[in-house]
Amino acid sequence: MQNKNFTIHIQLNHQLITHLNALQQRYSKILPIRIDIHYDKNDAFNTDIETAKQEITFLLFQAMQFELDIVGYAVVIEYNENEHIHFHAVFYVNGQKRQKYYPIYSALAYAWHNLTKGYLYDCQRNAYAISGLKMLNHYDEEAYRSVCYMLSYLAKTEQKAPFRGRYNDCLFLSEVVAPSNSGRPRTKGLYKFLYSLPI
Repeated sequence: MQNKNFTIHIQLNHQLITHLNALQQRYSKILPIRIDIHYDKNDAFNTDIETAKQEITFLLFQAMQFELDIVGYAVVIEYNENEHIHFHAVFYVNGQKRQKYYPIYSALAYAWHNLTKGYLYDCQRNAYAISGLKMLNHYDEEAYRSVCYMLSYLAKTEQKAPFRGRYNDCLFLSEVVAPSNSGRPRTKGLYKFLYSLPI
């Protein structure tokens, strides 16, 4: 399921979905949190790609160290019409441990502001036609399709002009811890669906 309002880069989209599938293999419930990350408009590094990469990498490192139960992330760099850098991000939280997103959003906003004086935009407050922000488990096909739709927005080619021909350079994906072999294996639900879904 893809957003038809944009041109979707097939490889980027595939990487995002594959990453999501790997997280679903590892965690039974995942809470996706969609956030836009911005610099202050007067920031001298607002157009500096290398500095932006270093700063977002540091924020993502911090996010995984905080006691927020974040188990993964997917982030892309984009340029707006003024060639100012911003980021679209999805943070994945262990839904067995947390059901509320706002404390996590607040901690990330505080960390980014301390680092850059920039700000975060809370996408959870938007009334999207297809949300993609519901709790995701192995048996909810609708929620899975909605997250795939949301991720396709990160894979759009628009506002990625500096990365044409090398789109991997704009993408940041967390590593996924291999699933444990202990416990009873899943034999039904979304598991088979994950790998048959056309992307």
